[in-house]
Amino acid sequence: MKNEPKSVLISIKPEYVELIFSGAKTVELRRVVPRSVLPNSELIIYSTSPKQSIVGKAKIKKIERLPVVKLWNEIKHCAGIDRKSFFAYFDGRSHGYALFLTKVTQFTHSYPLSDLRETLKFTPPQSFMYPSTELLQVILGHGSYSQHTY
Repeated sequence: MKNEPKSVLISIKPEYVELIFSGAKTVELRRVVPRSVLPNSELIIYSTSPKQSIVGKAKIKKIERLPVVKLWNEIKHCAGIDRKSFFAYFDGRSHGYALFLTKVTQFTHSYPLSDLRETLKFTPPQSFMYPSTELLQVILGHGSYSQHTY
């Protein structure tokens, strides 16, 4: 049976979320990527504190796993992070992952943690989670978003 792309919800700091929506950051960096996350997977964006809301989505165009130094050389102009922060994030790791994003969509109506906790018993992940069918229906079925494609 062939693996199908699976939706994944990822927690991202608000300053990086804004860079993604502006188009300045087209790569999301991760220390670990679950096996079910493949090219064409839907990436649901949860903006961490103080925003604490699901604010948008994107498609994962491709995923690269590279030695940390090589990864930095490839993505330094599109990851929205400085060299010092990059190497601090990957400290102790020999390899890192780059999720190349496309079809970035910012929701005009965000989904606050307080509402999602109440209606769906939602708890945001430290890093990532696979969203429930109910959560996907709420956020993707709403249809209230603006799309920025790059």
